[in-house]
Amino acid sequence: MLSYKQSITSLPIYNDGRFRLFEIKQTKTDFPIEYLHDTGKDVWFEELSISDKLRFEAEERKRKITFKIRIPQIKEITSLHVVKIGNEYHKVFNSYHFTNKDGYKQTDLTLEEYPRVKLESEI
Repeated sequence: MLSYKQSITSLPIYNDGRFRLFEIKQTKTDFPIEYLHDTGKDVWFEELSISDKLRFEAEERKRKITFKIRIPQIKEITSLHVVKIGNEYHKVFNSYHFTNKDGYKQTDLTLEEYPRVKLESEI
């Protein structure tokens, strides 16, 4: 039997920007070199504010949190991924997967600074 929610739901809106998703890989040599593999996926996101508590905890661990964003749920995104927003690269520090109050599956990504960018084409 189908059941419908009686109240009006609000659709998630991801219109704050778009990022390109990269995977962190390593060469298979005696001295591995870390590089980024372009997955070819572009994902639209909603930007969230970074709480003072999160910023303080990150600074205690010597991490520089740059963004907190929300996207449609993609469980494959882990801390072994990097996103490119504009011309800057940001490593996924944490990903949190959940279902919102209206039943839509979403993922929150906390991003940190990623200074050492080497693309697959440069290896």
